[in-house]
Amino acid sequence: MRVLISTWSLQVGGGEVLAMNLAAELYRRGHEVFVFNQHAELVDPALVARLLPQGVKVLSMADNPISSFWAYKINALQQRLGRPARFYQRRQQAYLAECLRRYQIEVVSSHATVSDTICAPLAKQFGIPLVITEHGEYNKFLLEGRRDFLPILQAAQRILTVSYYCQHNLEQAFPELPTIETVYNGVVTEAHDAAEVRKQLHIPADAFVFGMVARGREDKGWEYAIKAFQRVKAEVKPKGQPLYLVLVGGSPYLQQLAAKYMEDTTIIFTGQVPNPDFYVACFQVGLLPTYFRAEALPLAVIEYMVSGKPSIATQVGGIPELLEPPTGPTGLLVPIESATYTPNLPALTAAMQQYYEQPDLYTSHASNALQASRQFMMATCATKYEHAFQTSVSSYFNK
Repeated sequence: MRVLISTWSLQVGGGEVLAMNLAAELYRRGHEVFVFNQHAELVDPALVARLLPQGVKVLSMADNPISSFWAYKINALQQRLGRPARFYQRRQQAYLAECLRRYQIEVVSSHATVSDTICAPLAKQFGIPLVITEHGEYNKFLLEGRRDFLPILQAAQRILTVSYYCQHNLEQAFPELPTIETVYNGVVTEAHDAAEVRKQLHIPADAFVFGMVARGREDKGWEYAIKAFQRVKAEVKPKGQPLYLVLVGGSPYLQQLAAKYMEDTTIIFTGQVPNPDFYVACFQVGLLPTYFRAEALPLAVIEYMVSGKPSIATQVGGIPELLEPPTGPTGLLVPIESATYTPNLPALTAAMQQYYEQPDLYTSHASNALQASRQFMMATCATKYEHAFQTSVSSYFNK
């Protein structure tokens, strides 16, 4: 099958990483796979080299640099004149249309709302089934009171959501959607030696390490993790086991935090890295005190689970599905303050303190996490996507 996977960028992000991992797995299964990058300038070369096999062809407006340059210039002119800046999008659609024809694409898999907007009319024009994956953006729109995106969803042959939370909200808002089902994200991780990671980061071998992996956005809860960590250090009874916090991610915002907390040598900022699973190996507990309104099913929490690490995360989006599965709790949920939509800092501190002071609780949740993680293997995820693609193609041409 010739599959085009369209994504917002080729950088760190749940939807982006899932799209690249999916492309790689489908390619390994013998499919001809193309990845269309909506933002040609947003590329992490090290991440792409790590995740995408050379046989997966990356498409973007970077293939037409002169056209792209002038399209941006005309967009800027439209903005200055107070007109809708849509010229670049039209040029991008023309390029994507050329790719659909040239490579005889059989199904389009779209992984971002902007991508959906660009792909939907082309899929209809060329008679190609469109499969939309909802990574949480449409649920954010619902929270904001928006309903204007319904025609885009109705253009899909099939809608896949990354959590039952997202599926339920869409079905409640729009009872007559195309076929919709939940397919949990799959992850690809490598095993690493925790002792080697600690040695590289200059962390004592006997330290108790909290860690966090996420995009470098403020609303992922980075500073809440830092404040709770510092409170735990101040409140717990010393056990001869030093406490450390490892923060894995990069952005100007995180650089500001690193400067602000530089005097605390037990807080380590790794910066942007292409292999977060390397650092997760040295964690005891994974943190994600997010208050990002488009949170759906964070890959970071899944990666903690696959590494056998319990999580402490906020009760938003599909996170409860991860931390409270039928097989037993894999972590501790932290409530969100209803008035401010921010993490409850005392509860976050208490949860971190629980894992530090209660080894039996920690061991139980760590074991549950490893067991529950089996449903998040990339092979399982890709098999479900394959079925969705095949079913969409079959039903599209038989309707």
